[in-house]
Amino acid sequence: MESFGGYATAGTSHLRFPEDLSYNTDYAGHYMMFTAMKVSGGVDTRTLKFALAEGAPTVVCLPIPQGLSAAYQNNWDQQEVGGGRAAIATKGAGLMKTVADITSKGTVTGMIGAAAGAAGKGLADMSSGLRAMASDVGGTADKANAAGAGVVNEMMGMAATAPGLGDLVSAAQFSLGFRALQQTMTSYSGPGFRSFQWSFSMKPLSSEDSTAALGICNYFKTRSMPAQSDMQFTRVYNLPDVFKIQFFTGHEESMWISKIGHCACTDVSISYGGDKFTTFAGSHAPTQIDLSLSFKELELLNRQAVANEITEAGSTWPGSTYQKSAKKIEAPGATWT
Repeated sequence: MESFGGYATAGTSHLRFPEDLSYNTDYAGHYMMFTAMKVSGGVDTRTLKFALAEGAPTVVCLPIPQGLSAAYQNNWDQQEVGGGRAAIATKGAGLMKTVADITSKGTVTGMIGAAAGAAGKGLADMSSGLRAMASDVGGTADKANAAGAGVVNEMMGMAATAPGLGDLVSAAQFSLGFRALQQTMTSYSGPGFRSFQWSFSMKPLSSEDSTAALGICNYFKTRSMPAQSDMQFTRVYNLPDVFKIQFFTGHEESMWISKIGHCACTDVSISYGGDKFTTFAGSHAPTQIDLSLSFKELELLNRQAVANEITEAGSTWPGSTYQKSAKKIEAPGATWT
C-alpha cells in the first residue's frame, strides 16, 4: 500500500489529481484530503462514532481551491416575550398577580375600576395590597406607590397585547394615542451546522490524469448515495458514507487552516468538456471536468472543540474526542510557541 499525505491506515487506497499533486510547484504541495467514513452513534453529536468505510478507494486528494474560508455560526434570534412570561422571568410574580386580577375583568369598565381600586389600596395602605404584591420587583413598589400609575400602565399594555384584542388596538392606535407591543429580546439558540461548497477544475494532461478524474467523480457520486434494501412497499436505505476532510501541506496536516468536523456530502455536480465540449483524440475523454461538492458538518461546534483544534500535543479534534475541560480561552500564543 502506498502512503500519501501521511495517511497509512491498513486497507486504504487513494486517488489524487493531478498525479504530481504533493510536489507540483503550481500547487506548492497544498491539497485537501477526503476520507470516506461510516457513522454510528446517538443523537448527541458529541457521541457520534466514525470508522473507515469499506471498499476502495477510500481517500481522494485534490488541490485546495481558491477562496478557501472558514465560518463559525452562532444563532441569535429575535423573540417576542408576552407580558406574563416577562413578569415571571424578572421575578415579578406579585405585580403579575395584580395585573392578572385586573385584566380578568370582563369589561373595560371593570378593568378600570379594578385598576383604580388597586392604586387606591396601594396609596392607602403602604404595607399591604399592591405594595406587598409588587415587593419582589426592584423599584416596582415605589413606582406603584406613586398614584398606582405603574400598575395601570402595565394593565393597559397587557390588555392591549392580549390575543384577539391586540389587532383591534393596533388598528385604533391613532385614536387611542398609544401602541402596546410585546417585549422583545435576542435569544441564543446555539451553534449551527456549518455548510461548505468547493469547486475543482480538473484538466488532464495525460491518460492517467483522465482516469483519475473519472475515478474521483465516481468516488463522490457513489459514496454520497445510500444503498437501498430490496423492499416492495417501503423504501429502506443504508446511510451513505460521510467524509473526514483535512488540509495538507506536503505530507503534514496544516496547522494554519481551521479544522472541519466530519461532513455529509449533500450535492455532487459535474460539468464536462469546458466552455465548449472538447475531448481528447483517441480516448474521447473530456479535456476538462469541473466538480462541485457541497457538504454539511455533522458535529456541532462548541468552545471545547475549537480550543482543541491546536494544542501543545497537537490537534485532538476532530481526530479524537476533545477535552471537555477546555472551557477557558487561552492567552494569545499560548499553544503556538
